[in-house]
Amino acid sequence: MARKVSEGPPWEKLSGLDRSGMLGVLARFPDQCREGIAIGEQVPVDPLAGFSRAVALGMGGSGIAGDLLAHLLSVEVIPVRTYTLPRWVGEETLLLALSYSGDTEETLSAFADGLGRTRRALAVTSGGALGKLCAQRGIPWVRIPDGYQPRAALGYLLFPLLALFRGLGTFRDDLTETLAVLDEQARALGPASPGNPAQELALLLHGRVPLVYGAGPTAPVAFRWKTQINEHAKQPAFWAELPEACHNEIVGWELAGKVFPNGVVVFLRSRHDHPRVQARIEILKELLDRRGLPYLEVQGEGEGALAQMFSLLYLGDWASVYLALLNGADPTPVRPIQELKDRLGRWQ
Repeated sequence: MARKVSEGPPWEKLSGLDRSGMLGVLARFPDQCREGIAIGEQVPVDPLAGFSRAVALGMGGSGIAGDLLAHLLSVEVIPVRTYTLPRWVGEETLLLALSYSGDTEETLSAFADGLGRTRRALAVTSGGALGKLCAQRGIPWVRIPDGYQPRAALGYLLFPLLALFRGLGTFRDDLTETLAVLDEQARALGPASPGNPAQELALLLHGRVPLVYGAGPTAPVAFRWKTQINEHAKQPAFWAELPEACHNEIVGWELAGKVFPNGVVVFLRSRHDHPRVQARIEILKELLDRRGLPYLEVQGEGEGALAQMFSLLYLGDWASVYLALLNGADPTPVRPIQELKDRLGRWQ
C-alpha cells in the first residue's frame, strides 16, 4: 500500500457491530480450506474422467469459485452466469454446478439445460433443490456444510474441487505454501492484532469508491474484492482487468476528479504478473499522479503465484469486513438481495 494510517478507531468497540459473527467465520477460512480438501478427496472421480473442458455454473459468492478455477486448472474452464448454456456444450464438457444454497434459480436452470447435453456432471452444494436433483438422478455431488453465507464459504466451494481435480490430473499445484500463508494471515489480520494491514486498508478505503484492478490470476481476485465490499461494507465498488482496462477504462480518468471525486484505484500486485503488465502499472501510476488521482498498491504474500493470489483474496475479505464496521454496518445481512429474491418468488 502507498501509505499507512498511524491511528485508527477503537476496533474492539466496532467489532460489536458484527452481530452475526462474520469476523469469526473469516478467521476460520484456512481451516475451511483444509476441510474442503478432505471433503473433495472422498469424491469418486472415475465417472467424470474424459472431459476436455468444463463450464462452471454459479452466481455471486458461489460463482467466484468458477472464476478462480479458470486460472488454476490445466483444462479450459468457462464460468457461466446465465439461465442457459452456450450452444457448444456437449459430451466433451464437464458440467459443474456451484450453488451453496442449492436453490440458485439461474444455476438450476443452466444445470438442467446441460444435463441434456452431457453425461459428465458434478454439483457442489449444501443441499437444496440441487442436492435433491443430484440424489434423484444419481449425479455425483459434493455435499458441504450449511449455515454460512455463500461468500463466506469459499473454502468449502473451491477447495473440494481442487482436491477432486488433482485426482483427475488437471490441478497440479502444491497448496502447502498457500495454506501456510493463509494461516499466518489469519493470525495477523484478526481483531486481536490492532492496526494490522487489513484495518489500515479499510481506513484508506473508508469514504472512497474503490476501483480494483487485477491481471491474470489476480483478475478474479479483483472481482472478489468488488463483490465483498458490496456485500460486506454495503457500498459501491468496481473492478477491471489489466491489460484490457488500458484500452478503454483509463480514458475515463480524464474526468474522474470532477465526476468521481471519491474514487480510488487499487492495484493488486503479484511478482508473477506478466512483465508487460508490471510495466503498464508503473506507467498507470504516473498517469494517476499527473492527474492528482489517488491510488493504492497491495502486494501478494508468499513466493509462489498461488500463495500470492490467495493472500490477496484473503486480505480483501478482511478489509471488506473492517470497512463494514467503519460504515456502521453488520457485514452479514444482504437485505437488497433477499428483497429481490422475495419479489422474484412472487413474480408470475
